[in-house]
Amino acid sequence: MSDFALILSGCGLLDGSDIWEVVLLSYHLARKGKSAVFFAPDEDQKEVVDHLTESTVGERRNILSESARLAWGGIRKLKDLSGKDVDGLILPGGYGVLKNLADRLGEHENEYLKPGRESQRVIREIYRRRKPIGACGLAGLLVASALRDIVETPLTLTIGKDPDFINRIEQMGAVHVLSRGAEAVMDPEHKVVSTAANLLKLKPAETALSIENLVNGLLELTSSKTS
Repeated sequence: MSDFALILSGCGLLDGSDIWEVVLLSYHLARKGKSAVFFAPDEDQKEVVDHLTESTVGERRNILSESARLAWGGIRKLKDLSGKDVDGLILPGGYGVLKNLADRLGEHENEYLKPGRESQRVIREIYRRRKPIGACGLAGLLVASALRDIVETPLTLTIGKDPDFINRIEQMGAVHVLSRGAEAVMDPEHKVVSTAANLLKLKPAETALSIENLVNGLLELTSSKTS
């Protein structure tokens, strides 16, 4: 088995998965002899954003259908993903993580991001099987929320430099590490690797390096014998 599940949330930074991150994840996994297996919820998007004007438009689009634009070799419904069938899990960034893989983002400081039922099921199952989890950009919020009440010690994650996002991560009990450039932050205890990636508005080569660092970290944890 040499597959990593990638959960997509649509196609495009503002209402789905970050395209650069998805492509680079697929590329760097392939270079290491691993395969990306794509999954997405079979549901309508919460909203559709015109990426030229950055404004919402009155359209209905299906998350699975939109994600299929990015899925080399096909895509499956998220409900069909089982942790026993893959080596690990990766969540690309993009605002679709918050809009389409979570029920809502709390408006008040004491409200947590609430993962969708299937997103939470998969993240928790992968974690309990001691398989590695990778989080790009905003996906760190989803991982922190999904695991916050089952980890015995705090997760260590990075989500860039935005004070609001950092505050939300820390409210969920995680330790935030300010990452610089293409750094990936490893949490060997929980087998989680995170990188801010495009949240830092990096140059393409730097984004590519950040994704490569994340993939290398995941593979290191995959081969680790520690429990």
